[in-house]
Amino acid sequence: MNKIIAKVINIEPGEIVSYIQVESGGEKLRLIKSVLPEWLSVGDKVECCIHEASVCVSKECPGKVSIENRIGGRIKDIRSNDTLCELTFESGLGDVVALITQVSFNELDLQKENEATMLMRGVDISVEPHIDTLDTLERYRAVARIKDAN
Repeated sequence: MNKIIAKVINIEPGEIVSYIQVESGGEKLRLIKSVLPEWLSVGDKVECCIHEASVCVSKECPGKVSIENRIGGRIKDIRSNDTLCELTFESGLGDVVALITQVSFNELDLQKENEATMLMRGVDISVEPHIDTLDTLERYRAVARIKDAN
């Protein structure tokens, strides 16, 4: 699981879905949530979790695709077998791991040190509070107590 520490820079609540924009290392990600977490506020530090199989890879990213998050990176490491290939990218988000099929890896003709684009659907990125201090922990506990009291 890829875990990225980010800062919430915008929240757009909606009737059907809400959009959460976060920033980490100069890169921005847009998350899509059907239920907006009650504890979440602009300025919060959060952990964004992205499963390796949810990170798509493009060597030459096309102009128009429905995936809103496109992060450039350099392939740092490659591990592969007959069926799967694990790529570790260096990016503004830090190291990000993508798991793709060996067939896709061969078709993309990827090699170590290649530049490529990681594509991540906002709906596939989960968000959790980043607990780095006791004050932060107490804040989230207080929100949970208020929610339980209702």
